[in-house]
Amino acid sequence: MERYKSYWQNKESKENEFYTSFEYFSIPGLDYEEGISRRDPSSIIYVNDKYYVYYTRSPKTPAPVGYARATDKLPATTWDLCDIFYATSSDGIQWEEQGISVARGPEGEFDDGSVFTPDIMVYEGKYYLYYQAVKFPYKQRTKNVIGMSWAESPDGPWNRYSKPVLETGEAGEWLGEEDNRSMIKSYGAFDSHKVHDPNLIIRGGKIWMYYKAHPMGVGSKLKKPYPDFSMGLAIAKKPEGPFDKHPLNPVSASGHEALVWPYKEGVATLITANGPEKNTVQWAEDGVNFEVKSHIVLPPDAAGLFCSDKYLDNGMGKGFTWGLSHISQKPERPWAYIIGFRCDLSSETDNKKYKRENIRFDEYSRLNSTKR
Repeated sequence: MERYKSYWQNKESKENEFYTSFEYFSIPGLDYEEGISRRDPSSIIYVNDKYYVYYTRSPKTPAPVGYARATDKLPATTWDLCDIFYATSSDGIQWEEQGISVARGPEGEFDDGSVFTPDIMVYEGKYYLYYQAVKFPYKQRTKNVIGMSWAESPDGPWNRYSKPVLETGEAGEWLGEEDNRSMIKSYGAFDSHKVHDPNLIIRGGKIWMYYKAHPMGVGSKLKKPYPDFSMGLAIAKKPEGPFDKHPLNPVSASGHEALVWPYKEGVATLITANGPEKNTVQWAEDGVNFEVKSHIVLPPDAAGLFCSDKYLDNGMGKGFTWGLSHISQKPERPWAYIIGFRCDLSSETDNKKYKRENIRFDEYSRLNSTKR
């Protein structure tokens, strides 16, 4: 009760600006397609009366075969052998795929295996795509980096930056030669294995990149200095960097994607899926020291937000009410696809529809969670 009075300030969830429930809807044009995976939508931008979204898309291939059997024609996962595509919409519901924005890099380069999990940033009149990149062949122990391309228009053409803008941290040590990411002698830094899922805001005139991080040894039995999933922060003065990693990293010990937006004078984040603080909305006035502000149910997976002021850097972020998400692959439907969602995490609305509590799984959700 002391916590209810002091921390929650005697407020029920329906009175909490950081609490929301979620409603989902289908997206014509980006829905399920046999043989093609579409996933990881970026932030959504609005330019010249059109919405733009960028996302991971595979070529038409057989179902993923796993890391051990993968080739240059058979993907290991639904995010292997991918390029970054984009789509446009006049209403945010009906989308039309436009084609490739950023393709895999030239043979032998850091990004020749796959480019995926993008985010779009608008900065000083130009457009910047940041994305995860891997070198072929993509194995369990393959290290991931973050690459960048830029354009004068949201339609491109895109200019590939020739080297990664963010790389993994201090390395640990693998145990043995087997391609098994859980077998290590030491962990290394919190981001010693992967830096990915970049999510950008502009704050104080600088570019703040939040990113998902894995240490080497995810799944290891060794005592963990860092969680398997965490969120890092790196800050730069220019889009190409250098990006300096924050000394307090990781700034979240939970979450499956890095998902942030400016909210009022601070930064909010949606933490989902993994870790002790999963399925929460958090906020930090300084953008670093996040506190849990609400607990949520059935949040969107790998969400991309339409946040109209995400890159304005005006110190009074308004939040958002909708975005895109993906439905992950399943054995019987081995390709991911994109859906939409609505909610109320905006300071300008108070939609009681999205302040519901006591949310129950329906029969479809229960049956599918059992199968998985």
